[in-house]
Amino acid sequence: MSMPVLLVRKRAGVVGETQRTCHLVPVPDDDTLLALTAYCGELIYQGEAELLAQPSGMPCVGCLFRVPMPRDGC
Repeated sequence: MSMPVLLVRKRAGVVGETQRTCHLVPVPDDDTLLALTAYCGELIYQGEAELLAQPSGMPCVGCLFRVPMPRDGC
């Protein structure tokens, strides 16, 4: 079973276009969080996030290296 993951990047205007990479973020279990923490360690604060329905733009290499691999259902 794999852990649900969000695809998130910082909104335009919050950071420069070259820094708007697609991060992988574990789905938080608490909706009162002030920030999301991507697998690479990047903090994305409330109001900065753009939730993506599918990958868009450059992926965050740090997140790709650190995201847990899906486990077999056996």
